[in-house]
Amino acid sequence: MIERVTDLVKEILIRKKDIDLAVDMTAGNGNDSAFILDVLGAKKLIAFDIQKAARENTLKLLGPRDNFIFILDSHANIDKYIKEKIDLAVYNLGYLPNSDKTITTRADSTIESLEKVLSLLRKKGRVLITIYPGHAQGKIEADKLDHFLEELDPRDFAILKLSYPNKKDISPYVITIEKKS
Repeated sequence: MIERVTDLVKEILIRKKDIDLAVDMTAGNGNDSAFILDVLGAKKLIAFDIQKAARENTLKLLGPRDNFIFILDSHANIDKYIKEKIDLAVYNLGYLPNSDKTITTRADSTIESLEKVLSLLRKKGRVLITIYPGHAQGKIEADKLDHFLEELDPRDFAILKLSYPNKKDISPYVITIEKKS
């Protein structure tokens, strides 16, 4: 049974095969990075986060790996580091668990990074975004992100929103985007 939105994300991701390059846009504690490398078998993974604690937690979880790079910078700067096509990008928005809750992802940098990711996305490439509208900054980010996604051309991207209708205002939800052409 899928009780948590992160379980749902894993169920969606497990179907993604042949990942040459994946990007964890919000590394956090490294759990998504570990899943992408260990379960999905991505050939290469690049992870972003702005917090040193996230880097430490992720590197502690993953250990040294030849196919993993951690970048201590905003995901909005992805174009400074990645030029090749991306097969998979994952966002887990909000704040670093068990950390300072005032340091959160922000709509402007998230949308800026998403625009760049979508331009780098390979045909049939996928982006998964977990959004947490249950706190003030998360609600702002969710609203702006939803508006941005509504404007994307359906001829270019298939977008699906998965949410819990009986927990609308507080429950996290998932957006999946697949590039059509």
